[in-house]
Amino acid sequence: MVGILGLGFLSLCTLVGVAYAMTPVPKAGNEDATKTAAIFYYDDGKTEIGRMGINRELVTIDKIPDHVEDAVIAAENRSFRNDPGVSVKGISRAVWVNLTGGETQGGSTITQQLAKNYYLTNEQTMSRKFKELFISVKLSNQKSKNQILEDYLNTIYFGRQAYGIQAASRTFFGVTVDKLRPDQGALLAAIIQQPGNFDPRSEDYKDQTLERYRYVLDGMVKTGRLTKADYDKYQAKLPYTRPLNSNETFAGDRGYMIKRAIKELGRDQGITEEEIIRNGLHVVTTFNRAKMKAAKEAAEKTISSLDPKRKGKHVQVGIASVEPDSGRVVAIYGGPDFLKHEFDNVWQGSSQAGSAMKPYVLAAALQKGWSLKSLVEGRSGMAFNAQGNPVPAGTPGATIPIPNSHNGQAVDLVTAMKESTNTAFVQLGMKVGLPTVAETAESAGIASDLLEPHRNAYGLSLGINSIRPIEQAAGYATFANGGTYYQPHVVDKVYQKDHKTLHKKLVWKKRTKVYGEQSEGITADATYAMQQVVLGGTATAARLPDRQAAGKTGTTDNNVATWFVGYVPQLSTAVAVYNDEKKSLVLDGQVVQGGTVPATLWRSYMTQATRGLAVKAFPPPAYVGTAQRFVPKPTPSVTETPPCRPNQQSTPERPCKQEEEPRNNRPCRPGFPPRNCDPNLPPDDNQDPPPGFCRRFPDNPLCQGGSTPTPTPSGGGRDNEGPGQEQFARPPE
Repeated sequence: MVGILGLGFLSLCTLVGVAYAMTPVPKAGNEDATKTAAIFYYDDGKTEIGRMGINRELVTIDKIPDHVEDAVIAAENRSFRNDPGVSVKGISRAVWVNLTGGETQGGSTITQQLAKNYYLTNEQTMSRKFKELFISVKLSNQKSKNQILEDYLNTIYFGRQAYGIQAASRTFFGVTVDKLRPDQGALLAAIIQQPGNFDPRSEDYKDQTLERYRYVLDGMVKTGRLTKADYDKYQAKLPYTRPLNSNETFAGDRGYMIKRAIKELGRDQGITEEEIIRNGLHVVTTFNRAKMKAAKEAAEKTISSLDPKRKGKHVQVGIASVEPDSGRVVAIYGGPDFLKHEFDNVWQGSSQAGSAMKPYVLAAALQKGWSLKSLVEGRSGMAFNAQGNPVPAGTPGATIPIPNSHNGQAVDLVTAMKESTNTAFVQLGMKVGLPTVAETAESAGIASDLLEPHRNAYGLSLGINSIRPIEQAAGYATFANGGTYYQPHVVDKVYQKDHKTLHKKLVWKKRTKVYGEQSEGITADATYAMQQVVLGGTATAARLPDRQAAGKTGTTDNNVATWFVGYVPQLSTAVAVYNDEKKSLVLDGQVVQGGTVPATLWRSYMTQATRGLAVKAFPPPAYVGTAQRFVPKPTPSVTETPPCRPNQQSTPERPCKQEEEPRNNRPCRPGFPPRNCDPNLPPDDNQDPPPGFCRRFPDNPLCQGGSTPTPTPSGGGRDNEGPGQEQFARPPE
């Protein structure tokens, strides 16, 4: 019997030995154990926006503080530094329980946990447990304790979707692992046994979590890794951890940024969302954290109802800020919170452009060869035929009477832009050709699908077409940079998970000379005109305290949508404020116009966004093209003719209104034609002779006695305005 038992034991040992020999240590961990999160960064490439996929970030052992290592060892395997990688006692207990039909149990050492999580699956079978045992022993022989601990700390799950010690540090405490305090490291070590349940924010296991935390601290004391004084200091309460929902990937404005980056990479660069997550790519965006904050503050402070705590109904705001020399989108405001408002007001939201469309009409006219000095219709209520000529209201085929905010006469293109004169731009658009206006806007980046329905409508010049904030920011950027279109984009670089190797070089669209060969001159002229809008026109509220700015307001019918789009040489920003119910936009009891709330909001953001930027001047106007006159020269009426000055005669070249006096009421003056005077009355002895009269008639009695004052160099005397000094009133234009 003993022999049989001995033979059986020998056979078992042989089988175990063969199995051990035939169980290799895999060259790499399983895919799930090594997969890392895709990380999205702000433009500095360091500050995270958020993560997608498995939240894991690999870290080397030298970056993990000793007290964090000691805490994990105290919690999970206090003999780790000296054991052979397996716990014979633990394995025997697990085998016995499994053989007798009890609940399946696992091993207890850190090495065994690594073997299970890193190299094997979660399959609960005896064969897998023996593989775990064999791999653990071989790992202890092939790897150092530090290598095993590094792999383990990068593998284990801590709850809150955090895998590995680095992700856990960020998730629970908002710091990297190298910044963890001893009490924080002890808490993370305590969580390992039951992630989720031992979360300090879990009310159901609050007492058990504190008990486990103290167990870890006590183990550190017993292993000589923590003093009794530090134990007493830490054990009283759990360290503070971040709220459970503080790490929501798409919360706040993060969702707008991440979703846009994913969309652009898939649409324009062929990098799919699945590829981003599967490879754990690191995406460096163009978003600047400080400018993002400035946009949010400007929106929610200018329009208090946008504050998430006081969300106003139907008020929508979109802000897009683009660098003119690259197309990089540095800041957006798509809404107050992506989780509550997934609709993106920057790329998805659109509203009628209103007068913010007029700069493209001006650019089309300048490209046609018509200069800023061209004169166009400024009178309110004018109608135009198909050729853009003024015609009486009601003329077949003519426009309706076009209203202006004020009445005028002929205006040049600078004044028309400054005062946002509707008649001027309707006429100009019809003269240059409405399809040409649409093509000009398209070349600047405005989407053709928004322009196509209005390509032949005169209302295109007044912005009846819808438009998106991102397109306006990029479109006005072409005026700021001299006529180059850069595709607005939100991604700078895409790295592999090592954050060093480029995954793919990104290429974005670029078009030069979008306004033709004279693009630089045309954009300089358009910018000069738009500067006047800010300096003294409809957008004085947008004026910046330290630098030049140019831009254009826009307000649609019934004030449903309002705009201000403006720029400095280094930054172009569009602000749209509109009512999504298509009703008049009223804030704080006031009807909103482009020159009020949007302009104020723009100024608030740009004042912050331009801090640190060099103060640069716009180029002077080039005055390209030749002046045109699209309005008839007016003929002065009697009421328009200025009165004649003393001694002035009305002429066709310089008309003036003669003083009307009753005939036969005064004597005629010598030397003048007998007009409005009685030649039969004797001359008035008190009258002075007319200028030059005495040189011609020295013997006349009026010239005797030297009573006429003599002009002096200082201009004394009455006869001090020679012909070259007369100031004649010009007829109105």
